[in-house]
Amino acid sequence: MNLRSILTFGVLVIVVILAGDQLRNLYDDTNLLRPYDYMEYWSAGRATLRGQNPYDGDVLYPLQQEMGTRYNDPVMMWNPPWTLPAAMLVGAVPWRMGQLIWLALNFFAMMGSALMLWRLYGGIGRFVWVAGVVTCLYAPTPFLLLLGQISGFMLFGLVGFLWAVKNERFALAGVLAALTAIKPHLLVGFAIVLVLQSLRGNAVWKSVLAGAAALLLFGLIPLAWNPAVWSQYREGTGVASTKSHPTLHDWEHPTLGYEIRHALPNRPFAAMFIPLAVAVPLVIGYWWLRRRNWDWLIELPRLILISLLTAPYGAWGFDLVLLLVPVIQATVWLVADGRRWVCVGVGIAYLVLNLLALSTISREGSMTNLWIVPVTFAGYLLVGWLTRLTPARP
Repeated sequence: MNLRSILTFGVLVIVVILAGDQLRNLYDDTNLLRPYDYMEYWSAGRATLRGQNPYDGDVLYPLQQEMGTRYNDPVMMWNPPWTLPAAMLVGAVPWRMGQLIWLALNFFAMMGSALMLWRLYGGIGRFVWVAGVVTCLYAPTPFLLLLGQISGFMLFGLVGFLWAVKNERFALAGVLAALTAIKPHLLVGFAIVLVLQSLRGNAVWKSVLAGAAALLLFGLIPLAWNPAVWSQYREGTGVASTKSHPTLHDWEHPTLGYEIRHALPNRPFAAMFIPLAVAVPLVIGYWWLRRRNWDWLIELPRLILISLLTAPYGAWGFDLVLLLVPVIQATVWLVADGRRWVCVGVGIAYLVLNLLALSTISREGSMTNLWIVPVTFAGYLLVGWLTRLTPARP
């Protein structure tokens, strides 16, 4: 072993020791990275492992008190039971350890997705770092990581689906697409088109079957600890009000559907589905016109934009990391275009808008982020017009 190898090994040892020391301090100091939304996943996972109801606030709140909650009400997990296996993994370990694991997994899922998107859309290799910078500067990214939300896995599912379809690994594509069912209300357009494409007799049917099988498997796993969990989920999400916790009917949502509901007499919950009801036939018609030459690389960003624009509920700031698919696609167009003034102008606008978004989505209720999806949609169209590029192909 030469001197250079010895010095390199010594530096690595020092880095590992220092990193370990910092991680130990982070683990011990619970005032840093306080648990917020992560509480819902850890407590729901822990409750399931105990055979308790993970959709009951009276069950979750004592567990969240162990974590030092500052809320007067429990933080509820309304994801379907096929999400519970992920929650059970962190629920099986001490909450702080699970929180750091959860944070790391979401971070690597999002950064890995960004780098994969850059390559999928034919981005110039030496500028792949731009995808990482765009992701880190995107306001929903730190919001998701600091709250401990789950949408990073959904982003990874979408990007993994694109990669698998491009490589004609359709069964794997379906399994990865199943991750989007963590919050199925956010990507209805994508789900509809995926089913429609499978009905045309092409290999996409393998994706639908594999995805359905994955959801069935993960939906069955919690039954080994709590056989009633699916009925508990239906009961918990269907109730309009309860004494133990706020429900979906009680929350304010930063969606167009909620604005419609708020404007109507008696504020009917069903009114929140009006934009989605309008969007579904439009999506089907759009698919019908383009079905013969359907290209997921081109079409998925558009489906994401229209799905989030018409989502009936949810679509809070942390969920908008899904918009990184069209955002990074547009970034590839800009870099490929090469005109410095266009890149600088759009870059400044991107930074300003994200600073504004960061100041709004972090407010109580995150209700002021209604503008982010339509502005992103407009920016996507503008960049496409400025660069005159169809979506880049590898």
